[in-house]
Amino acid sequence: MTTAAPTNRHQERSELSTRRLLEAAGDLVVEGGYEAMTLAAVGERAGYSRGLVTARFGSKDQLLKALVERIIDRWNHRNVLPRTEGGSGREAIVILLDAITEQVERDPTDVRVLYALMFEALRPIPELRSTFVEFHATMRADLATFVRRGLRDGSIVPGTSPTKEAALIVAGLRGVGYQWRLDPDGFDPLPALRHLTSTTDARLRGGPIVRRGL
Repeated sequence: MTTAAPTNRHQERSELSTRRLLEAAGDLVVEGGYEAMTLAAVGERAGYSRGLVTARFGSKDQLLKALVERIIDRWNHRNVLPRTEGGSGREAIVILLDAITEQVERDPTDVRVLYALMFEALRPIPELRSTFVEFHATMRADLATFVRRGLRDGSIVPGTSPTKEAALIVAGLRGVGYQWRLDPDGFDPLPALRHLTSTTDARLRGGPIVRRGL
């Protein structure tokens, strides 16, 4: 018992410092992009030394990798998939879009970091690019699966293309994210996300648009 307590405290301190370092790295990426996320700047922002950052992650590339993994793991849309079980294909898509909107409304920090990293992936950072190529491909595939389910269960109008609809929904989300990233003070993403959900729902039903909290 006497040795377990110090070990647990050490682990807690280690986990706390790692969390603070990754949060600082995310803040710096949002504010100034990949170039601003230096090891020294991360340590200073988090209240630790550069030496600790280097000891914990080894290099800037490894720090970026850890940050991407943390954000995608915490924000990944697949965390929402269990909520869609038992519902129609159209309902599953609405649940996913509602979950994204709720996350932006409740705590937009991780979403801001996600979009900052997403646009940094356009830079020549191969690992970052490949990560987000896979991220988007997975999301399109899941949405296409929902559309196919909806075509089978009758909740989605016949003739809807699963791949085209999935690409359109992801494009809508990223368009909202781009405008928010470009003008965070002047563009409110919430009305746009709610309207995207309403129009997507109506399009898939083949009926009139029902406005949802606009």
